[in-house]
Amino acid sequence: MTVITNSRAELQSSTSNPKTFKFFEFPPSPLKPKQSFKSPTAPVEVQELVQKLAKIDGVAKVRAIAPRTEDIHWIEFELELCPETELDYETWDKIQDLVIDCEWDLRDKTNEKWYFDEKLVEKFVRIQDGAKEVARSETITLSSPTSYYNSVKSGSNWYVIART
Repeated sequence: MTVITNSRAELQSSTSNPKTFKFFEFPPSPLKPKQSFKSPTAPVEVQELVQKLAKIDGVAKVRAIAPRTEDIHWIEFELELCPETELDYETWDKIQDLVIDCEWDLRDKTNEKWYFDEKLVEKFVRIQDGAKEVARSETITLSSPTSYYNSVKSGSNWYVIART
């Protein structure tokens, strides 16, 4: 701490006398300023997996949720299906294989433990407090399995999706 003396502060009044004040100068604090919390981001592989899952027939949208923002190593993949769609066992096995392969690939690359889970949902709901959406599919698939919707070519190179 440094003390500076003999500095005068004079008031412009007929009744006051000039006074001497001491000014104290403190050294910079060794403490770092509090920084805002920034949650870690998901690896690129998670976004790539979300896009792969969204391309599967019958899947409308996919999002990846980290239930605890501070721990990105736990991720739940939510798959919203197209209306009136059910996945067969073969498709569900394919989804599980993709998720497991990505999880173990990340374990091998990062030498860290990753925990992935997948679930089917009717609609995406509001994310719980403390959770964070870390990836979302970019495109919404308008088609369900090919038996449900057919593409019909219309005039002017426009395509109409019609239910059969």
